Amino acid sequence: FRMAAKAWYKPSELPKLIATFEGLGKQKKVEVWTTTCIVTNFGKGNEPQPSNDASSQAGESPQCSILINPSNPNLTGPNSFPYFPRGGPQPAIQPNRSAHHIMGYISQWGGMSSGDGMMFSSETIDGLIHQLGGMRLRGECSMVPTHPHARAYGNQQTPEAKANNISNETIAEHKKAKCPVGVAVLTSPGAIELAKHYDQIIHTTPPFYNYPPSITQEVRNLLEISVEEDLLDAQRWKEELLRSCYRQSFKLSFGDMSKYQTYTFFWSMFRYFNGANVPSTSSQINNFRVAVPLLGAGCRGFPKGTAINIAASESVTWLFQDIHHTNKVADNRNEAVVFGLLERGDAELLSTKIEKQIKDR
Repeated sequence: FRMAAKAWYKPSELPKLIATFEGLGKQKKVEVWTTTCIVTNFGKGNEPQPSNDASSQAGESPQCSILINPSNPNLTGPNSFPYFPRGGPQPAIQPNRSAHHIMGYISQWGGMSSGDGMMFSSETIDGLIHQLGGMRLRGECSMVPTHPHARAYGNQQTPEAKANNISNETIAEHKKAKCPVGVAVLTSPGAIELAKHYDQIIHTTPPFYNYPPSITQEVRNLLEISVEEDLLDAQRWKEELLRSCYRQSFKLSFGDMSKYQTYTFFWSMFRYFNGANVPSTSSQINNFRVAVPLLGAGCRGFPKGTAINIAASESVTWLFQDIHHTNKVADNRNEAVVFGLLERGDAELLSTKIEKQIKDR
């Protein structure tokens, strides 16, 4: 997401509500908003203020307490690389001086073509989250164990790793992924700079559009991808992987977070160092509003139309799915999936797609 520039020249512009859709028993909602920055201008610290915009009512604010973060498989944020080509693949080695002697004018990085252009970490949601989460978030992410099915993905940044002369050591490192493509992982926000905006961060790794992991039965079983094998071509596969990011993130966001020991340990430590006036587990949080970016449409390189269609489809599926009893959580709480998009045109298109899918049910 190219959010840095707009956040800079419109820092005080408030989020605007574009559309609201209600689901089962009116306890579940999908909302679509515009915002200059989903990280710093969308969370619980974004106080409601009057608005002159006809599409918003006075006093409205997203007030989300959970943020879905499009991450990378190792949960390192952009700490291991200063910038990278949009759409992938993620470079395996750091660039040398001759590769980028003038910042921004780059043709090669680590022996690979830069593709459709470079993105700096500050332009990505993951980059800003790790910048604000600081060493505490970085430390917590380092404590997340390797996913038990990580080896099934091989090199999940690009299946053509050997063709790009990537070392066996690098390929082995990808097999130690903490958050493989299509999976979701929960952490605390880390430092107070991010905690003042969100109580929890849900990390999920979308596939690179041009470099998805190879199709394997183990990954299909893990992500519960039930599409018939003869229909699962390369295009459908990458779309199903992105769909899984939404499904896994929603399941984790609205489920029982108290069972995640790594999260509760670090959240307890956070409370100890920052005061006990913040909730310790999800059972004490009344605000189940989840901030959702347009997954896959940023550095992962999905065409925006494809990303919007998948976001609409998965949010409508969630909206009419009775997950209260499935996850054994309170039946009387309100839940909302809250999209925060940079451009109004994209938000309106997403709203139109959601409305159509609801009517077609």
